[in-house]
Amino acid sequence: LNLLKMKNICLTFFLEGRWVEQNRKLATMIKDYNHEIGNHAYSHEDMRNLSAEDIHLEISKTNKIINEVLEVIPKYFTPPYGYFDTRVIEAAAQMNMATILWSLDTIDWKIENPNEIINNIVPNIQNGSIILMHPTESSLKALPYIIDKALENNYKIVSINEMLKF
Repeated sequence: LNLLKMKNICLTFFLEGRWVEQNRKLATMIKDYNHEIGNHAYSHEDMRNLSAEDIHLEISKTNKIINEVLEVIPKYFTPPYGYFDTRVIEAAAQMNMATILWSLDTIDWKIENPNEIINNIVPNIQNGSIILMHPTESSLKALPYIIDKALENNYKIVSINEMLKF
């Protein structure tokens, strides 16, 4: 958060509902640093395996928690693992949310070497790239270099909302 603030960059953070419940202070910091808040379901389940009712509950429960804690109503939803079917997209749409996926994945949940993340991401950045990152040590170490290289190549780093304005 401090790096992004120093670089005057605001991004979109897709938050899990249970994570917000357990990390209220950090979630509030993300919002207070002017980052956009999106919905990443409540419990990070593969939503294709859920009933329509449970899909709705995963999304709506997260919206409720985000609204209670952060006073924000998310406009965007990203499904856990990027797994979805039409029921998932329709459930998000019924709650006036667009479903957003990523185009570049750091795979930081299993890659511990930040240089490997950098080598997988930096050469592939292009206009409209959406980079999936998690709060891992490897991503934290790779992020400054990724940001610097993107800016050196004249890319503007923005939130989903800002990107969709272009």
